Amino acid sequence: MRKIMRMIMEVAQESNKHDNVAVAQFKEAYPWLDAQMSNDAPAVTKQLAEALVVADFPLYFARTLSRRVLDRYAYQTGSWRDYSIADTLPDYTQGDRFRFGETERLELRREKEEARATSFDEHDVHIAVEDYAKQLDFSRRILINDDLGAFDNFTNQLGDSARRFEDWFVSALYDNALTQATMVALGAAYAGTGRLTTANLAIGINAFLQRVDGGGNPIAVSPKFLVIPPILSLTANQILQSDRIAELATNGINPIKNSLQVRTDPYMAFAGANIPWYLFAAPADIYTFPVVRLSGVPGPQLYAKAPDKLPMAAGGGLGAADWRLGSFLTGDIEIEIETTIGCRIDSLGALVGITDVNGFYYSSGTAP
Repeated sequence: MRKIMRMIMEVAQESNKHDNVAVAQFKEAYPWLDAQMSNDAPAVTKQLAEALVVADFPLYFARTLSRRVLDRYAYQTGSWRDYSIADTLPDYTQGDRFRFGETERLELRREKEEARATSFDEHDVHIAVEDYAKQLDFSRRILINDDLGAFDNFTNQLGDSARRFEDWFVSALYDNALTQATMVALGAAYAGTGRLTTANLAIGINAFLQRVDGGGNPIAVSPKFLVIPPILSLTANQILQSDRIAELATNGINPIKNSLQVRTDPYMAFAGANIPWYLFAAPADIYTFPVVRLSGVPGPQLYAKAPDKLPMAAGGGLGAADWRLGSFLTGDIEIEIETTIGCRIDSLGALVGITDVNGFYYSSGTAP
């Protein structure tokens, strides 16, 4: 009740801040009310009667109790965990991932001839992790005075900020100008310009059938995920769930119905009607692009700075540490959110986070 009365006084003072007499009256009124609740009240003064007239008290009381903290926004989330490679490293040093090429094609060996020697090449990529963090500090007094519960969910807010960062971080590994330009330079088997239609999606799917290894051997890889910004969700569902080709007046049978799984990336960049889209192979089939974690740290971690103030009994005994006690000197409370995440680090001038282009297709979405 005392807290409510204090709130009433503060609202009243704010509303009458240009009236010095009224402000002084409110300051006198609060101690009397506080004493009243302790059964130690002096006589009601004339100033108190003037300060809390019948017309004012209900108004301030209602305005005080009607305050509330609005609900937080719900945020769109990425689904990159489905189509990225989950890799780990034991520490912060660079990790290497190797792929060996296939041996050469067999050649005719005539009678009593020695078979010719063959060879294979190797290719490696380098990966690493880094720490990313933010901290929030506030006074213990703010936490105690929080009668509206505004700080009850601040740990959730920090966790959400870490998840939003990871969605943005992973999106930038493939949705960037360098990767897009490199894919375009590789030719029609790796990139196109078509907007998301049944015909253009079929072109992208067929592009996977043209993939070869370093020796020119056709490889067996197919797309599994269609990755799009949320604005293309309705279009993608119509294309992949319709029995007939939606864009054709002839109502031809849809050959790609249910052939792909749709995943959204809310951080994909686009301008106007030029909306890009991507195809990814299944992570189990090909090492297309990794998202690297530190071993034993699967995601964002929340930390509180250990308090250097402990409750003490009259007899000298110390109680348990509680982060809500804050700093001994200032009363500050410090909370930190941290995530350790990484990617490919040796190809920032070309493919950025992509490690194997054979599991990837890009369309700029600029042409019909």
